[in-house]
Amino acid sequence: MENKTYRYRGQKLTVKRNSYANNGTLAVCLCNLDGSLYDVITTNLNHPMQSDTMAFLDTNNLPGIEKFVEKNGLGLPMHYTARSGFCEYPLYTLFV
Repeated sequence: MENKTYRYRGQKLTVKRNSYANNGTLAVCLCNLDGSLYDVITTNLNHPMQSDTMAFLDTNNLPGIEKFVEKNGLGLPMHYTARSGFCEYPLYTLFV
């Protein structure tokens, strides 16, 4: 993915594709322009539906992240959620 700049919560950020060490599934990071980590927009539920293109968005720590992802063409909802603790996380196909 090119180093396109996005605005999130007043910050100029880039999106970086990564993977979780324990299962190799998709992790998506928001990074500051200097390359440092701003936040991780996905959450690793170690769920069988996670893959290299599908991940659960961290709506618990980043309320409204679904709107950001959809508005910027970064992904589409799969209309499926999984629970962890008291939170439900939506599954998205991500284009990063």
